[in-house]
Order: sequence, then structure tokens, then C-alpha cells
Amino acid sequence: MFVRIIIISAFLLHSIHVFSQSWSKIITTGNVPKLKNHSAIYHPATNSMVVFGGRTPTANSNEIWSLNLATNQWTQLIPSGNLPSPRFTQNANYDSLNNRMIIWSGQGTELYNDVWAYSFASNTWLQLWPDGNVSGVPLKRYGTASVFDPANRRFVTFAGFTTSGRFEDTWTFNVDNMTWTDRTNNPHPPKRCLHSACFAYDLRKMVIYAGQDTGPLDDIWSLDIDNFSWQNITPALKPPGRFWNSIIYYGSGNLVIFGGLGSQPLNDMWKFSISGNQWESVNQGSNIPPARWGHTAVYVPEQDRMLIFGGEGDSTYNDTWQFTNVSVIAIEPVSQFIPKNFSLEQNYPNPFNPVTKIKFDLPNVGTTRRVTLTVFDIIGTEIRTLINGSLLPGSYEINFDGSNLPSGVYFYRLTAGKYIASRKMILLK
Repeated sequence: MFVRIIIISAFLLHSIHVFSQSWSKIITTGNVPKLKNHSAIYHPATNSMVVFGGRTPTANSNEIWSLNLATNQWTQLIPSGNLPSPRFTQNANYDSLNNRMIIWSGQGTELYNDVWAYSFASNTWLQLWPDGNVSGVPLKRYGTASVFDPANRRFVTFAGFTTSGRFEDTWTFNVDNMTWTDRTNNPHPPKRCLHSACFAYDLRKMVIYAGQDTGPLDDIWSLDIDNFSWQNITPALKPPGRFWNSIIYYGSGNLVIFGGLGSQPLNDMWKFSISGNQWESVNQGSNIPPARWGHTAVYVPEQDRMLIFGGEGDSTYNDTWQFTNVSVIAIEPVSQFIPKNFSLEQNYPNPFNPVTKIKFDLPNVGTTRRVTLTVFDIIGTEIRTLINGSLLPGSYEINFDGSNLPSGVYFYRLTAGKYIASRKMILLK
């Protein structure tokens, strides 16, 4: 028995059949304003979604709001000292080493290229780079997209809109020595603004998607953040063009986009597999957030859920929605047959290079079951989590791609309730 991962045909994009997944609106407390074009991070230390800046229906904002995901309560954080200017379309990234949120760029009364760090410990802002157009740094801009590379202590940013028009440049900013470096290489993505980006941390890649030039774009590119080489990974079949959409990355080469603005506001959801170079439309069920653009999304890995907040549709929103069991998107049983026992089979092929298949069975226990499937190296270091979500009883198969791993012995472990099993596999390049 096997489980099929839905393949895009030559003529249409198939919907993914999703198990134990759904949108639900989170009922929150607190007077968080209606916002669009804000920025957001997930703060693991407090299990919170933290939102900065954006546009309310009447003004630009420089406020910080935090949603406690245990209590679903919004609280405004009121820092002491100097504050960044009110702005929208700025970027925000989380620096876990120093427990701080870093923002850069945006638009308010003017365009900005300053960099600020908000310390959660001291509840203060620190300006890391002043605003101003000088040589050797990116020009003032809005609508750029960036990711944070904790290994090299820098954020990587691409393109945006400046007073000279849209750009196509790549820069890094080191947050420790506070220096800019121009990383623009050829080939690279065409000029754009209002695009989205995520950090494929286990692949060491920045992925950018869509955006706007003379109209909505629909391409997707990856950047190796160690040698700064770009690759166009746009497949022939793809979602409609858009900008101001949200994006999250949940590991193993998989990302999800939601909504955005094309010819009209959208509320569709798509999954992209980097290794498979394939877009798939996600069946979201019947209870879907209203169409919107300019919203934000974060992924909570420990709970395997995506949260979105705010945006603009029929009006400006301040609602919060969650999509559960993100990691099991595109995984479905092969047939109606229900196994009688748990099992974890030997991967095949084995040895493999670089892709292998892992099969497992879940018996009928009358309910969905929380399942994790994790890969470790020979000394027990966790390499990748392939599944972390609830699955119905059935036989399953999932691909593991070791393209970015060295040759060697690895182990994979399945945990489903009290059932735990491990097997060894060999990557031979």
C-alpha cells in the first residue's frame, strides 16, 4: 500500500485532500486596531504573535501589539524611549539570540531605509541604522521582502519601491557590526515591490514569491544565502498573479501562501514544494477567511498551525484566523483500506540519492491521531520534521529529500500515540 502525493497534471492544478485541517476564527480580547500592511513575527518565548506598524483606517501606526496564543488576548506593548516613525510595508524579523524584533524600511510621511531593534527584555527600541540615502546602502524604500539568517547574524532583503522606481537589488545587513553589503548577482529576479519572502532554514534558502511591477507577478525564486545565487523555480502551472499576500514556511521544502491582491482581493491557499517544483491548491473547506490583502501570517511550529491577522478586503480587518495541522497538507491515504496494526516500513530505495520514500500504517482507533515523523543524524541530532499533525487511520507514504545533506547514516522515527518505531537509512551520493 502507498499514499499518493497529489501531482499537477498537464492541464490543471488538483486540489489537495486535507485531513484534520481547517480554518477557524479565533475569538480574541483586547482592542487591537484594524490594520493592513503591517508586519508580524512569532515570538516563541511568550508564545505570541507580535504585530508592528501598518495602516489603520485613519493613520499610519508605530504601535506594537502582542497576541498571547494561550489566552487569545491582544495587549499593546508600550516601549520607553525613542520610537521608529509610523510606517507601513516595513519588514520584521525575529533575532532569537538577542530576543528582539528587527524592522527595516517602509513608508510613512516619506520612504525609509532605517533599521530598528525592539528588545522584548527591556521593552525599548534601539536604532541600528539611521534613515538617509547615502552610498553603500540600499536607497529608502517600501514594499521590500527580507528574511533573517541567524547563523550569519544578518537579514537578507530583495527589491522594493524607491523614489527611483522599483528595484531588483539584493542586500544583507549584519545586525552585530551594523554593516550593509550589496549582494546583487546575475541572474536575479526582475524588479518588483510588494512581494513576499520566507526563509527555508533547513535548505539555507530565501524564497520570494510574486509582487508587483506593471501588474501582479506570479513567479517564484530561491536564493542560496551562502553564495547569493538566485534560481528561478517557477513551474509552468502556478497560482494567479498577486501581491500583498501572506507566506509561511513549515520545513522540508514546503511553503504556503494565502490571499493577496490580483484583479481583486483573494482568499485562496496554495502549497509549494521546493524539491518537487510544484504548486498545489489547498482545499480549505467551507469556513474560509474573507478575501484580503495586506494581512500577515506566522507559523507556530510546536502547534503546527498558521495564523493570519488583519488586512483589507471589503473593509480593513482586525480579525485573527488559524489553520491547523499545516504539516500534513498534501498527505492522504492511498485507498479506503484501513490497516489493523501500526507499522513503519523500511524506506525505499535504500541506500538512496537524494530522494527516498517512507511508508507507515495507522490503524483505526476511531479518531484522528497526532503523528510525528522525524529524521535524525547518526549522533541523534534532529535533521528534519516531515510530519507533525493529526492524521486519520490509513496507509501513508511520504518523500524525504536529502539533497542538502552529506552522505551518511540517518534514522527516521514515527511517533503516533504510544506507538514509537525507528529505522535506519543510508544516503549515498
